[in-house]
Amino acid sequence: MKLLTHISRAFVGILFIISGLIKANDTIGFSYKLVEYFEIFNFTAFVPLAVPLAMVICIFEIISGFALLLGVYARLNAWLLLLLIVFFTLLTGYSAITNKVTDCGCFGDAIKLTPVQSFEKDLVLLVLILIIFFGVSHIKPLFNKAIVHIGLFTAFLVSTFFTIYTYMFLPVKDFLPYKIGNNIYELTLTPENAEKDIIEMIFIYEKGGKEFEFDMNHLPSEEDGYTYVDRKDKLIKKGYHPPIHDFKIYDSTGIEYTEKFFTDKGYKLVLVQTKLEEGRKGQEKSIQATVDHFLSLKKGNFWAFSSSSTDDIKAYKNQHNLNYFHYNMDAIPLKSMVRSNPGLILLKDNVVVKKWSCYNLPSPEVLNKYIN
Repeated sequence: MKLLTHISRAFVGILFIISGLIKANDTIGFSYKLVEYFEIFNFTAFVPLAVPLAMVICIFEIISGFALLLGVYARLNAWLLLLLIVFFTLLTGYSAITNKVTDCGCFGDAIKLTPVQSFEKDLVLLVLILIIFFGVSHIKPLFNKAIVHIGLFTAFLVSTFFTIYTYMFLPVKDFLPYKIGNNIYELTLTPENAEKDIIEMIFIYEKGGKEFEFDMNHLPSEEDGYTYVDRKDKLIKKGYHPPIHDFKIYDSTGIEYTEKFFTDKGYKLVLVQTKLEEGRKGQEKSIQATVDHFLSLKKGNFWAFSSSSTDDIKAYKNQHNLNYFHYNMDAIPLKSMVRSNPGLILLKDNVVVKKWSCYNLPSPEVLNKYIN
């Protein structure tokens, strides 16, 4: 039991540290996943708390992992880990059954897990944590009391700093399709020989107050007493989908400008404001100055994207006396483009050159550096 406890402790500790660091690298992205769960379970009151909760969970995972490895606060840590893994096992089990959340976000965008894989992962962790829980008496501090507490406090400071830093200044490692160096146009294309989705048509019939499903080759006859109700498509095998498949740009009248954007040569400075009312306030003058400087260089065009309504965009423009207008995009690609609201992206043709968050908007000198 002692050896098994130490093996479980090492595995769980390292896994929690890795998982916490990956999520802390993209706190905003992890908060989006929390919002999905809040909306599914109708806990909408928690939506405004998604970001701070995401930060706390990331820091806790890292500290808990280090505490396991150092052998400090073993009993308290075992209880907290057990409660946490029971909760998440129930959550991922629900997702595996209903498929309402297709990715738990356990490892951010670095490692995508299906709902079933997430549930299986949590079941394994549950077993390992139960071993730790019942073998907690075998866990002793690796070093003397002063050293383990200094180590734990250092881990707390570093993880907290890292979490806040990535929240303010974008992920250190970008795992999304819009990362620096990627040609976003090429990532929207589907190869000619790409495998397509295999879809099966399912027909729903009613008989005796109950509904039954049939495929195309086994349809019931009216003589059997079945009544047709509906038809749905069932995905049998997922084919190839380009990494960027939802990049669509429209103006206020509904005219699409996606092709115009991609064929626009030279540098492109893109302002991303997912929801105008939810973005960081007080940045309007700085952004306007950056836009004016960029346009004065005559190196390319400026584009502004938002998922807000046309009326909200118009009111925002008038309120801040802006000399540019926003094109409309869906919120999902905007959230992937840059983990900041507002955020700026510089492209050369369609290749991402640099990104900036609202906490470090580029000065004219910095902008010149990346353009020249």
